[in-house]
Amino acid sequence: MNRILIIKMRYIGDTVLMTPLLKALGKGMPHTQIDVVVNKNTHQVLSGNPFIRNTLVFDHGMSKKSLGYILGFMKRIRKQRYNTVIDLTNNDRASLFTLISGAGVRIGYHSESILRRKLCYTDVIDSVLGRIHTADHHLKAAEALGLHVDDRHPFIAVSPADISSIEKRLCAEGMEKDVPFVVIHPGARRWYKSWPPLRFAGLADTIIRKYGIRVILSGSEADKGVCAVISEIMKEQPLNLAGRVPLSEIPALIRKGVCLVGNDSAPIHIATAVKTPAIALFGPTDWKAWYPRRTHDRVLAAEFSCRPCGHSRADCPLNHDYCMSAITLESVQAAVEAALEQQNEDGDKGVWIVR
Repeated sequence: MNRILIIKMRYIGDTVLMTPLLKALGKGMPHTQIDVVVNKNTHQVLSGNPFIRNTLVFDHGMSKKSLGYILGFMKRIRKQRYNTVIDLTNNDRASLFTLISGAGVRIGYHSESILRRKLCYTDVIDSVLGRIHTADHHLKAAEALGLHVDDRHPFIAVSPADISSIEKRLCAEGMEKDVPFVVIHPGARRWYKSWPPLRFAGLADTIIRKYGIRVILSGSEADKGVCAVISEIMKEQPLNLAGRVPLSEIPALIRKGVCLVGNDSAPIHIATAVKTPAIALFGPTDWKAWYPRRTHDRVLAAEFSCRPCGHSRADCPLNHDYCMSAITLESVQAAVEAALEQQNEDGDKGVWIVR
């Protein structure tokens, strides 16, 4: 098996949680060439990964406009003559890409579709997604290949050039090179995964006043609104970088931070991947499948009988007191304080459960 293709066509956090598998394959089969298929706008977090040869970026926008784009992408996969394909996506399109590759070994996870199981895959792994950690779910593929797994944590390469680039950006914003800061990422793909902005503002004010540490608000273009609200509520002055730092520089930004506080979203996975303490806030999703789990990471989880869910604001049975509101400001402050006092991987990881 000297050519392997991994297909993971999901979101940024899912892509980060694929990296333990890449490491297991790269170390277990050092002479193997590993390529990956990922969605556009997620591939930046794989930049500099030493275990990847090529990254094939799939553009969903183009695929909706042009059948020729899809056919051309499949031809590109077929042309590589992969020996082994591992489909981590588990949907119809990824299954088709797996089949069209022509690989002799095609590994996929169990699905309800008999056609996909019988036609697209030569080896089917029992799907345990949601019942175990997502990184462990991916690593089932390495174990199926008989490989030893010695590291189950995500990994993102941050080069000196990456650090230098983010330092120049911060300097342009008036922040000196060695000034410590906490990164707060208040955004999430769904509103019901978000801690209330008022509490993020209170947390940021406390960090600045009590510890004399700067606070950086981070996020994509979609997070500019909530970051602006938090800035307006705050009594102190944060550095609001929402929509101003490309994804390619986010790992370096978080790596330089003292810790990161964020909802159940990609930055908590990026933080643990670059070994910066993450304080992760979970509500409607099952934290046990997604939490950052280095010993210096902290998880605050609100557990309710209706969890997991995907409610809209209109039909949430908790209404304005939705589950994330159960995570108190005091509990998050305590988690941040623990991270500030312990800047290494020694000690116990903590999970605060709110019921």
